[in-house]
Formats: sequence, C-alpha cells, structure tokens
Amino acid sequence: MSRRARRGNFRRNLMMAGGGLAVLVVAVGGFVLFMTTSSTFGKILPPTGYTAAHRETLPGQQINRQPIHRLEQEHVMERDPGHERGSMLVQYNCRKYQCEEDLVDRLTDIVSSYPPQVYLAPYPTMDAKIALAAPGKLLLLEELEEDKIRKFIDDNMNR
Repeated sequence: MSRRARRGNFRRNLMMAGGGLAVLVVAVGGFVLFMTTSSTFGKILPPTGYTAAHRETLPGQQINRQPIHRLEQEHVMERDPGHERGSMLVQYNCRKYQCEEDLVDRLTDIVSSYPPQVYLAPYPTMDAKIALAAPGKLLLLEELEEDKIRKFIDDNMNR
C-alpha cells in the first residue's frame, strides 16, 4: 500500500472516530440533561421566567381566591427595569392534594406579612401541593413548612 493510500485511510479512520466521539458526547449530554430535568419534566408547575407572550398585568390583589392566569404569573417573574423587585408567587393545590383545614388561612397569614408583590393564589392544575416561585427559583412543598416558606421569600425579596 502506498504512503498516500495509508494517509487517506488514516484520515478516514480519524474522521470516523471523531464522528463517533461527537455522537457519544451528544448522547451522554442528552442523558444528563434528561436526568437533571426528569423530576419536573412534563409536570405543570408555576413559571420561574417569562415568555414574550406574557400579559403585562399583575394580579389585582395580594391574596387571591381564584387562580392567577398563567401568562399573568409569568409577568410576576419579569425582572426588567421598571418592574417590582421581589415579586413572587405562593400557590397551593387543594383539588389534587389533601390539604389541612387551615392551610389556606395559614398561607394567607404568612403572605399578608410581606409587601403586596408577594402573591397567594390557588393553582388547581399544578403538580404540587404548595409551590413558591421567584425568577429562576422554585420551591415545592408537600406540607406547610413556615420556616422554609419565609426563608424562600426573604432570600428572593431583593433579587
């Protein structure tokens, strides 16, 4: 075999190995991405960001007895100049989950102790009993844990 043919074979083998490596990297990366998002993948949860389609309105009151529209929830997550800092959502689902009789009253007491840009509302279609959402942050709770709720709100108030 000539030197030129050996070089051609070497280059071809090198390119094939490089292509195989690229496929392996993509496969491993995809698997890692799936594993890190699988806990919330396909679940209905409050937004922690916003899309261009969000509504430019905020909830009319701090304590809501009706669900807040999803696109309005997204606006609460917006953090551009001119928007309230510290806006966040505290939501509960007593339709799919068994709630203690005083859960809503206790959440109301907690949220009422904060500025009006911390909103409370039911979210009967979400896949969590209690969810707190701030831009880029989400806390899911299976029961009311006041210390965790207050820490989340305090930690995200000035972001």
